[in-house]
Amino acid sequence: MSGMEIALLGSIVGAVGAIQGGNAENSAAQFNAQSARMEAESRENAQRAQAKQQLGAIRAGVSKSGATMEGTPLAVLSESAANAEIDALNTRYSGQREAALYEARGRNAKTAGYMRAGTSLLSSAGKYF
Repeated sequence: MSGMEIALLGSIVGAVGAIQGGNAENSAAQFNAQSARMEAESRENAQRAQAKQQLGAIRAGVSKSGATMEGTPLAVLSESAANAEIDALNTRYSGQREAALYEARGRNAKTAGYMRAGTSLLSSAGKYF
């Protein structure tokens, strides 16, 4: 093999490595995105369970006091339930945003791998042709 053939082969190997590296980074980012979604779902469910317990405690307190579930006690319970749901939805949204960032990083890494491969091949071609 001549020196030019060896250099060209090295550029091709480098290009393949750049593509594989970008693909590996993309795979890792996709895994992280899925993990972020799962973690957010778990936190959301935990928040809802905690809110359910808190709302039950409010109902028990109202019943214990002898008041009925109308007027102010009902308004307090309704507002507490709405706030709890907003908290759970914010947790879900936060997880979705985190996952979207990971996915974007993965796409960028994959694109960068192809760009590095192209740059490697073009720079080698420019030296020898």
